[in-house]
Formats: sequence, C-alpha cells, structure tokens
Amino acid sequence: MSVLLVGFDSAWTARNSGALVGATLDCDGRMRAIGPPLVANFAQAEEAISGWQEKHHPVRTLILIDQPTIVRNERSQRPVENIVSSAISLRYGGMQPAYTGRQGMFDREAPIWRFLGRFAGAADLNAPRARSLVIETYPALTILARDWTLPDYQRPNTGRLPKYNPVRRTFRQEDWVGLCRRLKGYFDHRWGLEAISQWIASAGQIAPCKPDQDCLDACLCLLVAIELAEGRECLVVGNQDSGYIVVPANERLEAELATRCKRTKRDPQLWLRRFGLG
Repeated sequence: MSVLLVGFDSAWTARNSGALVGATLDCDGRMRAIGPPLVANFAQAEEAISGWQEKHHPVRTLILIDQPTIVRNERSQRPVENIVSSAISLRYGGMQPAYTGRQGMFDREAPIWRFLGRFAGAADLNAPRARSLVIETYPALTILARDWTLPDYQRPNTGRLPKYNPVRRTFRQEDWVGLCRRLKGYFDHRWGLEAISQWIASAGQIAPCKPDQDCLDACLCLLVAIELAEGRECLVVGNQDSGYIVVPANERLEAELATRCKRTKRDPQLWLRRFGLG
C-alpha cells in the first residue's frame, strides 16, 4: 500500500507546458522516485498521473499544484494573494492574481477545471478524506518558508528571492545554482529519490531554459507533498471559500503574514492555520 506524491508546475493554460514529477511513499516509510521531472501540459499531466495510479495502486494520491484551484472572484486578487503578495514583493518577487476574467486560465473552459474534475476537485482541507487531494502551493512562498532567500544589502532583515527564471532579464546563474544546491540537499536526505536528486544536480551545472525552471518548480511542489505525507505540519494561508495556499510551516513567515492580515483588517486566526495529514 502506497501514497502517490505529485508535484505539478502547471502553465495555467492549455497551450503552454509546465512540468511534473512524482514519487511513491510505501507503508514502511520508504520513498521511491517515479523518475526525473517531465515537461508536461495539462493533458499530458492528467495521463501521466492516471498512469501512475494504475501502475502503483496508491491508497491516496496527493497532488501539489502551482496554480490556483479555487477562484470565485471576477477580478482583482483573491484574498490569499493579497496576504501573500506583500511578503513576495518585499523580496523583489511578483505574484500573478487569479480571477475568472482571465481567459484561458480561470474562465469556465480553462483546463484547470477539467484537471480538478479528474482528480476529485480542489481538496477540502477542512475534511481531507478524498482518495485524491489536489492542493494549491506556491514555489516562491515555499522558498521563503524554507529560509532559502539570499542576502540583500538594501533589505538585510528579509533578503531577496532567488532570480532563477531564465526568460527574465533579472536572471542570475548563481541564484539558479544555489537553489539547485539547496533543493538537491533536501532530496538527498530521502532515500529512494535519487532520480530526482540526480536531475537537480545536473540542472545545477547548466544554463537553464524555461522548461528547466518549470521542472525545478515541480520539485518545489513535490517538496510540499513530501512534507504533508511525512506527517509534518504545513502552513495554510487563505480559506476554503476564496482560495488557499499550502507551504511548509515557518514561524517567522507565519508572523509576517499575520502582521499583513492585521494591516488589511483580517483576523489572522481566520486566514492562517497549521495543517497536517497526520
């Protein structure tokens, strides 16, 4: 009996490709990588995950996806984005808003809804009993939660996010190498995930293209799935009604986001909580 763990960095639209990576967690606690990350669009991701389910017969499938799964607002930011974006922008990052007016991403025909429909919908974190749980995560916030930010002389108290997107002018090769090194160290400490660790090691030695970054983000998504599967507490920002994001727990980040809640006249106890699958 096993649990299937999936990290999916979707590209938000049907035309673009993201990346997918998977592993299994056996009842004896051993993890096994299904293989290195794969470039995949929504249709390919659906087929790959379904194929893994047929092959491994998991008792549960845990999919951590880098895309909003609950979007009910017609415009502007979701509340969770309004809370999180301050921490991201403070460290020179940016966060895309999700709203139903974004055609191809969150309108009625957007591929995310078909994907969710195939895997039991957006996970209900108030009662996570479904055999398939699709949970929204966010790699940039996971980097903050893991304390993988970099020193910045202008903001010594917060540092900055790595600039590892190769299609942007701000890209820094040393940031890419450093993030690969940290992520490899995380996977190195979990036996059975050599295929993923080796891919990250190889990626850290090249000048990446966009699919490489997508694959690395998929690994960051898988990291959160592993944390949950191992019974560790994670941090939930947001709520079931308007959307949430799940990342590893971090007291400093939680305190920062609680301050943001208060500044935006939100009760932190209603918008931040610890979550685990036990």
